[in-house]
Amino acid sequence: MADLIAWAERFIATPSESRLGNAAIARLASQLLGELGLPARIETAEVGGTLHHAVVCDVGPDADAGGLLLVTHLDTVPPGAFGAWTATGGDPFRPTREADRLYGLGSADAKVDFVCKALALASIDRSRLRRPVRLVGTFGEEIGLIGARWLIDAGLARGYREALVGEPSELAVIRAHKGYAVFEASVALERLDYCEALTATQRTVTGVAAHSSAPALGRNAILAALSELESAGVLGIFALDGGTAVNVVPGRCEIGLASKGASDACKEPIFATAPLRSFAAAWRHFEASLGARRDPDFDPDRTVASLGRAWLEGDRARFRFDVRPIPGEDPELLVEPLRDAAAITSVRANPPLSTSRDAKLVRAALDAQRSVGLEAGLATKATCTEAGLLSRAGLEAIVLGPGPSVGNVHKPNEHTSVAQLHRAVELYRALLVRLACLVCSGRPTCS
Repeated sequence: MADLIAWAERFIATPSESRLGNAAIARLASQLLGELGLPARIETAEVGGTLHHAVVCDVGPDADAGGLLLVTHLDTVPPGAFGAWTATGGDPFRPTREADRLYGLGSADAKVDFVCKALALASIDRSRLRRPVRLVGTFGEEIGLIGARWLIDAGLARGYREALVGEPSELAVIRAHKGYAVFEASVALERLDYCEALTATQRTVTGVAAHSSAPALGRNAILAALSELESAGVLGIFALDGGTAVNVVPGRCEIGLASKGASDACKEPIFATAPLRSFAAAWRHFEASLGARRDPDFDPDRTVASLGRAWLEGDRARFRFDVRPIPGEDPELLVEPLRDAAAITSVRANPPLSTSRDAKLVRAALDAQRSVGLEAGLATKATCTEAGLLSRAGLEAIVLGPGPSVGNVHKPNEHTSVAQLHRAVELYRALLVRLACLVCSGRPTCS
């Protein structure tokens, strides 16, 4: 049997940032399946001019009976500033062990989970499977779930009844999660015509990066930069560039300010600050309005929003932000307070997940937890996953995976638990036995 931790470290060491495509990690995942004696094929899709790759492994009978789909995304968010990865010596792709922790980008979210699923699948007697099982390593989860959308559009989820989607949950069973919507705000700017009497200053504003599902755990550098426009003497702005990905609370923002002075600041177009100060005020009002309705099943218990990217483009400032609504909230209506200060357009929207507590898949997962010595745990998740799309496509879906999520992923020093990686293999094997194996003497068995 392949060495779980050695393969986990090889996955971490293989960059797979979403926007750059995932050819290298797809080849590595295919190599892992081959070493385990599992069939593998790589499917290629071109989305937005970038080639992406999905790794597909089919086992079990070729029957019409509803199959079981195992899904884990192989892409990651951008690493951000390498220097902030202090636990890995400044290299997010250098897997580093410290006690029970394994550090590195993608250790928890979520490509290492693919290794756990592959080892679990390889551990069973596949001649005992009574249902088809398909393991898929998807792409582009972090940039709009484009791999899961492709999976459904290509018909590769057709004929499958249940889906087990990998995301860090510390092995708790996630049956529901929030939705996800991305918007772009465009703020019209006005040029100042007295730049020769201004002094230009370029500043780097730092914050604290965090996953945008829990913005209170970070400090938004873009909002901090916009607050600089309120400073006495600041009359104009000539540069703005902040954030790395819309689903990451930005930890850094560059801003160029023009203030009263004798220098000539005409090298760059200078814009009045008033429209951006109005947008910042509208954002504060918008954020405050999100707390009007709460749902104690979720943490945070309210809809949250995060301003993830900001930049200047011609005579406009553009912002990308996300909204994570609790069930029953309409993100299109929630963003209304911003429309007085900016033109708002919808970029994408992903559905929430709400699988019944009594669903067969949920009950099997809880039973599997108990069988491997875990405390049966049912939870919800503040982040959106591929499970929402698969559920909308008609599959019963849950989310499950090793490693912590809140306060850990989409930021430097991401890590997972080595003990949970081993336990995940046992748990997935127990789930496969319960959901897909033949029954012998009244009990399902794949050995």
